[in-house]
Amino acid sequence: MHRTKTFRFAVAAVGIATAALAAGPLASSGATLLPAGPSPAAQARHEAPASPAGANGFPVSLPSQGGTVVVPARPDRILSLSPSATQMLYAIDAGKQVVGVDKYSTYPPDAPRTKFTGGETNAEGYLTVHPDLVLLAFPSGKVVQQLTVLHIPVLVLPPASNMAQVDQQMFELGRATGHYGRARSVAASLSAQVHRLVASAAGAGRGKTYYLELSPDYYTATSKTFVGSELSLFGMKDVADPAGRGTGYPQISAEFVLHANPYYVLLADTVCCAATPASFAHRPGFSALSAVRDHRVVGVNDSLASEWGPHTIEGFVGLVARLLRR
Repeated sequence: MHRTKTFRFAVAAVGIATAALAAGPLASSGATLLPAGPSPAAQARHEAPASPAGANGFPVSLPSQGGTVVVPARPDRILSLSPSATQMLYAIDAGKQVVGVDKYSTYPPDAPRTKFTGGETNAEGYLTVHPDLVLLAFPSGKVVQQLTVLHIPVLVLPPASNMAQVDQQMFELGRATGHYGRARSVAASLSAQVHRLVASAAGAGRGKTYYLELSPDYYTATSKTFVGSELSLFGMKDVADPAGRGTGYPQISAEFVLHANPYYVLLADTVCCAATPASFAHRPGFSALSAVRDHRVVGVNDSLASEWGPHTIEGFVGLVARLLRR
């Protein structure tokens, strides 16, 4: 098993629940495509549930892990241990309230990165940054219970499976940080941008099959995952869906890929495992794949397939739109 960032998120997502445009020209040369640029702002599509609050908007009560978390006052020392939550915080202008982020939070580049992974089983290390709000995607051990005993609010934001869930998490963070209006604006702007990108493909993806590789040993994602839902916006079909019985992240095989003969191949293991279209094409028998023969194998930055923050959403949807337009 590859202990990669992308694969770590995929495996954790199975246990818990179940991308501005990418920079540079789209090419099948193996170059890693990175998202760039902040999400623009506009009006909102959804309303978050109301809760009683004081004149300054606090305290607020928010749903988390089947229960309720109370944020008593505007937090000024947020510890974000989820790359997607980190993206959302900065998008809604709560970045100045952040004192630490996990080592996998690579956007924005100037976020205060720490050695934390977000998978720690003990909360003791977190106390060194004196947080007044902790955000997690994949809580482990007794971390939540330990922080709760210390009266430190913990908001668990598990992997989203669709855009509506992304919006809801954005709204929750907006309310938790005192930036609800901005959260509504960013969510609406993100929705509009995604719709524009999908429309720019002019239906070119409808019915096209794809294989999304998370690791070279053929772990993949089905259309039931968030990244799968992004590809479904274009009408594309995931060849791994028949293998996804009970999981959104099945392990298939080289033989499976050869038999499916996907129209597109997206390699989301370029960072972790140095996968490239050229190395993919040199796997036994893969030169016969139509995607290889017709240069439709594309390397993407691993984060685009494992995160659900506004930056990576626009990056990945933009990448797919350009792929379909060429």
